[in-house]
Amino acid sequence: MHMKNILRIALAAALPLAVCAQEVKIEKPASRQATSFAIVIDDKTYEKCAEEVNLYRRALEKDGLSTWVLSARWENPGQLRGELEKLYGKQPNLEGIVLIGDIPVVLVRNAQHMTTAFKMDEERFPKEDASVTSDRFYDDLHLKFDYLEQDTVNPRHFYYKLADDSPQRLNPTYYSGRIMYPPKKGGDPYAAIGKFLRKAVAEKERTKQIDHIVTFAGDAYNSDCLNVWLDEKLAVNENFPLTGRDHLSAMHLNFRMDEFMKFRLFDQLQRDELDVMLFNEHGSIHLQHINGNTPGNSTENRMKLIKSEVDYYVNREADKKEGDPEGAKQHFMKELGLLPSFFEEPKKEDAGKAAEAPVETVPGLSANHRDNITITLDDLEKVKTMPRFVMFNACYNGSFQRPGCIAAYYIFNDGRTVATQGNTVNVLQDRWTYEMVGLLSHGVRVGQYNRLIATLEGHIVGDPTFRFKPVEPNTLSSDMTALRGKTKVWERYLGSDYADIRSVALRTMADGKKPMPSARLLEIMKECPFATTRMECLKLLSRYDNADFIEAIRLGLRDPYELLRRNAANYAWMTGDPSLIPDIVDVYLNDPESQRVAYTLEKAMALLPSDQVTEAMNRAVDRSLWPDKEAKRKEMADMIASSAGVKEKCVARIMDRKAKEEARKMAIRTVRNYTYHEYADDFLKFVADRENSTRLRVIMAEALGWFTHSRKAPDIVEGCRRILAEEKDMAPELRGELTQTIIRLQ
Repeated sequence: MHMKNILRIALAAALPLAVCAQEVKIEKPASRQATSFAIVIDDKTYEKCAEEVNLYRRALEKDGLSTWVLSARWENPGQLRGELEKLYGKQPNLEGIVLIGDIPVVLVRNAQHMTTAFKMDEERFPKEDASVTSDRFYDDLHLKFDYLEQDTVNPRHFYYKLADDSPQRLNPTYYSGRIMYPPKKGGDPYAAIGKFLRKAVAEKERTKQIDHIVTFAGDAYNSDCLNVWLDEKLAVNENFPLTGRDHLSAMHLNFRMDEFMKFRLFDQLQRDELDVMLFNEHGSIHLQHINGNTPGNSTENRMKLIKSEVDYYVNREADKKEGDPEGAKQHFMKELGLLPSFFEEPKKEDAGKAAEAPVETVPGLSANHRDNITITLDDLEKVKTMPRFVMFNACYNGSFQRPGCIAAYYIFNDGRTVATQGNTVNVLQDRWTYEMVGLLSHGVRVGQYNRLIATLEGHIVGDPTFRFKPVEPNTLSSDMTALRGKTKVWERYLGSDYADIRSVALRTMADGKKPMPSARLLEIMKECPFATTRMECLKLLSRYDNADFIEAIRLGLRDPYELLRRNAANYAWMTGDPSLIPDIVDVYLNDPESQRVAYTLEKAMALLPSDQVTEAMNRAVDRSLWPDKEAKRKEMADMIASSAGVKEKCVARIMDRKAKEEARKMAIRTVRNYTYHEYADDFLKFVADRENSTRLRVIMAEALGWFTHSRKAPDIVEGCRRILAEEKDMAPELRGELTQTIIRLQ
């Protein structure tokens, strides 16, 4: 299978394999170890940084990795992947790779379901924006890709499509990392890479345990719910057992603590003893978003907030073709008791004085305020970042393909940061942020950790082989590769006193040839004292379409750990199982303080049959302790009715042959986020109906592929197969999409 995949990619890239093999220089390991590793580097970077590469290689060998070096003038991704396929064939215990320097960048299309949240329309938006930059092309050899084209603006970028008949779930063969200098920094990239490799070697020699960690929760993120932030400490205590000895060893910072929190973060980032920094925030390619609007913590600031909000609505009216800005002003003067002077522009001399004032004295000015609530690339030029590992649970901060990449700036400075984890596109707010991160406390390499939580967008920028000294001596790091299939080994690990060692044992056993029975997983979930391990049980049970999974959701909705409740709520809407309706309504009604859980349960109620939700709601309100039950009943009834109305309008628009095709398309795309389970049969009829355009049928077939955990998934698979069998002259693009949906739902 691998050889067919190599040929497919190489032929698509129009580069004969024989020529590729002649151009690649391969250096064998200097020692024989339990696992191996490959340094992949372009020939020019190797020439300029030979001394540093060899120092790095010797450090890897000393750290237990038989290390290969593959160097070439890499012409295209197909060439390199072919070489990695061959190397893995010889070295089944290949643990990981690092891509150094000028390595071709792959932008993947037709695979948004492998991301956590990315759903940009590939038809409407530019290819570079609507594709996902991903090194899963290089490290997940199970996947199959079809070559599309080389970018005309940046010839080192190549577009590939996930093949319709490829496996549709990520399962990286080994881990990977990128050491790629961001051109926006300027200077000599080869000198910078060489300097970084020396830093990576130096940090390997320090072998420090994780005993100092800082987390940060940014504005307008899931941290807006204090229960989310509160339970973050619970997870960190389980993941990093040596922290918490004093107030500096485990610090949990929140955007609420300072109007301009970035400066306090700079203080933390430059602490020499800090081992790990975990950012949870909004992000973009060149920015970390730290604070939001001016907080209303003073009369002056409250006035600024009111001014900002009122101006927004007035200006919005002014921007409309037939807007009424004066009418908007009159509305606010009447409703808020404002005077006409509230809307007057500042005098020119006053505006000039404000512009000349120091930044910190005019936080309300938009440009200055923006600079103070974000961490910029210019900021990072002046900061020595000291945490050895930094996580960016944020959108776009790991966009290594861009000229200026936040994650890359953290490793290319005079501090001690050698590994970061970031995302090349946007990322889901409610993902399991700290999944498996506790393995870093036990000597597991950051690349191994990242492989276990793989997404299409999530990457290690820096040295993926970096690891901390374990809390206690162990062989876990090499066992994860060399003894992956040894059940007895992982049964022993299952008895560990540490949460994430138990979790990785469960995952490894579930991934084995004889997966762990769902009944045992459910029993472990019921009995385990570790919140993060219980969460791993729930995630593994989601692989089973049976009663044990539904029971795990029911238990999870009431678990003490907020993140587990939140994820159980996600699975509740994904399954669409009506038996969960009483539990969904009960938790929604009685735990409103958990805002992200309640938000997700609202979605679950919107996707389930409205009459059954209403019936359960009435029963729950009757037995609740709400003081004004009728007011609460009306509030929930209005919400259910509103959701039902949206659902009915969406489905009606899809089915309306008289509606414009673009409007129908947008309604169908809504089904990707809102899997209306009760209409799955109607959606199958839509795909089968040749009166609908091929384009719309393809889009609907793709939308059905998002019903991954739905109780209707078996029916969808059967329906797609039936359509394929009955329509012999089907358009190739529809045949491909139906094939892909079947594979996704099996």
